[in-house]
Amino acid sequence: MSAPFIPPQQLAAFCRYCEKVVPAHLARSIAGNGRIVDRESTFEYCCTKCLKSFCISGRDIAEIINSGPKKSVDPREYSPKDTFFIGELIHHQKLKDVGLVVGKDSGSSSRILVQFEKAGLKKLVESIK
Repeated sequence: MSAPFIPPQQLAAFCRYCEKVVPAHLARSIAGNGRIVDRESTFEYCCTKCLKSFCISGRDIAEIINSGPKKSVDPREYSPKDTFFIGELIHHQKLKDVGLVVGKDSGSSSRILVQFEKAGLKKLVESIK
């Protein structure tokens, strides 16, 4: 049995409607197994700017909480072969810019959404084998 997981009432998350990182409030929890809210559950958050709702998995919330960006840590070099987590700082060699991973977009090839300091919001490929 998984341990109960309590998500934060408010966190900074990427809103696809506003297309930026905004504060979001917890709207509801959807238990993955129908009974216990844990890291496998999905959590619905509401954007404080546009009031649209979006879902975040418990695993992504745990990554944000446990491995959030630390300004004292040097950003990791971007490579399309690597896998990145939400909240990680990366450096893009060609853009010569540092950015924060604000979201993940899965598909035939995984993509990450990165908010760069100079270049703005970009989609980058990850986990290419």
